[in-house]
Amino acid sequence: MRGFTLVETLVALALLTLALLLGLGLVLQHPRIVHRLDAQREALHALEATVEALRAGSLPLVSQDLPPVGPRRLTVSILVAPEGYPPGLYRLRVSARYVVATQSRERSVETLLWRPPEP
Repeated sequence: MRGFTLVETLVALALLTLALLLGLGLVLQHPRIVHRLDAQREALHALEATVEALRAGSLPLVSQDLPPVGPRRLTVSILVAPEGYPPGLYRLRVSARYVVATQSRERSVETLLWRPPEP
């Protein structure tokens, strides 16, 4: 006898259906994943821009909350604490809070910043 039996064909079709259904789950989640990654990228960009503005001196070196922006209500908080020694060294914690699909998320960066002490 040559060829496949009916049972072999049904088993092969069942395995193919299972593989297609598993792949369909990934395809359906793709827009949600992209939306979440876009929000995270936007938050990281805001963190970078804020730290660079603090380093450049265009933002005052004080603890503050910047106003929310964009559809994700992205808010940036800056926490500044003097390190003590050497004079002019500050610890910065910059946090970005945003909303994705009704879930609040947060990303933050900690770094040190030195400004020459004022005479």
